[in-house]
Amino acid sequence: MPSDTKQPPSSDVAEILNQNLETAEQIKATADELDVVHAVLSTQIPTDAMQGDLQAAVERTDQLEQKLTETAEALDKSNELLQQHISNQTKK
Repeated sequence: MPSDTKQPPSSDVAEILNQNLETAEQIKATADELDVVHAVLSTQIPTDAMQGDLQAAVERTDQLEQKLTETAEALDKSNELLQQHISNQTKK
């Protein structure tokens, strides 16, 4: 009879948590980089040149950075719930 090589559910959840933690770190790093790009664009481009598409692009970098930060925060909350779930499962 073949042996069952499937991992227990808590192990699956732990792997998902690890992947989510890595993803959250990548999102945070990208948000930080985008924040730097926005700062450079908004401070290095002369005010009189900031119009039309260029102005919209600078504003969009700020919006995207904020959205990435919010996404990372939501993922952190989800990861906390997963950690609690794992902790509860190991106590049983």
